[in-house]
Amino acid sequence: MNHYQDSFDISADTATVYAALTTVKGLRGWWTQDCTGETAVGDTLHFRFGRTSKGMRIERLEPGREVHWLCTHAHIAADRLARRDEWVGTRIIFRLTSTGDGRTRLDFEHIGLVPEMECYDLCSGGWDYYLPSLRQFAETGRGRPHEVAASAAA
Repeated sequence: MNHYQDSFDISADTATVYAALTTVKGLRGWWTQDCTGETAVGDTLHFRFGRTSKGMRIERLEPGREVHWLCTHAHIAADRLARRDEWVGTRIIFRLTSTGDGRTRLDFEHIGLVPEMECYDLCSGGWDYYLPSLRQFAETGRGRPHEVAASAAA
C-alpha cells in the first residue's frame, strides 16, 4: 500500500494509549490543544491547528484495540496548496496490540493520504512529528501538541 503508515512500540499499556486516542484530554495532550467534540462512535471531533482545521467522525472504537476515524472536514491553511480539503474522505486507523510486558505496539494508517496528493509531504511530515508526540504523551504524560496561541486562548 502506498498510503501513510507507521508502526512503533510505546512503553505504556494499551489502556493508556487508548485513552490518549479517545478522550479530548488525551488528544489535546499529543495532537492539538485546540480539540473539541464528543468521543462516542458517530460523534465528530474537531481539531484546529491555527487556521488549519480537521473534522473526524469516530467510526469504530474497540477498547484497548482499535480507533477508526473518517475525515469529514478539512481545511489546510497552506498557500501553496490549490486544494486544501484533500483529507476529506480519508480514514485514520490506530491499531493497538499489547506486547505482554506493559508495552503497546501501535500500527497507524492514514488510508487515502498518498504521495499523489498535493499535501502529502506537508501532512506526512505532520504525522512524523505528532506520532512521536503520542508516544511521548503515553509514556510521560506530556507530549508536543500544537499549542493554542496566547491571543487565541484569551
